[in-house]
Amino acid sequence: MTAQARRELIERHLPLVRALARRFAGREELDDLVQVGAIGLIKAVDRYDAGYGVSFAAFATPAIAGEIRHHLRDRSAPVRVPRRLQAEGVRVTAVELDGVAEPAADPVGEAHERLAIGAALRRLHPRERQVVQLRFGEDLSQAQIAARTGLSQVHVSRTLRQALLRLHAELVTSPTSV
Repeated sequence: MTAQARRELIERHLPLVRALARRFAGREELDDLVQVGAIGLIKAVDRYDAGYGVSFAAFATPAIAGEIRHHLRDRSAPVRVPRRLQAEGVRVTAVELDGVAEPAADPVGEAHERLAIGAALRRLHPRERQVVQLRFGEDLSQAQIAARTGLSQVHVSRTLRQALLRLHAELVTSPTSV
């Protein structure tokens, strides 16, 4: 395909990108989502082969929507930090699994936060605690955790998600939560 034909195909399908981006509007600015969707469109243009037997729009739609979903998933936090803590700037540093707190600038507030997090971590299953420690304590990727523990990356992902959901539930409902 010539560069001119490629450019025309992209320009002709930008309304499709805008329509798909509108589905996800509200989570992020529409213009940002259109830009991310345009990346998906460009990737679809580069991979498309008329021999597939489907229209280009049918081929490109999942690629565009997937690119937007991937972007939103990467931008979302696994555990939402309350606005109050975001405004203050969370001062909690690496929390050890045994709940021992390091010296802090605001000893009362930080000790309270560390104790709540440490207690919630101790209530996790040992495998969940190990995965959380490797991910956030040692800053390993899911693939690195999988290699170290002998689990599959998918199992690591599920375990991490489950652990974070349990931590979130513990911290939100705990009387000692921040």
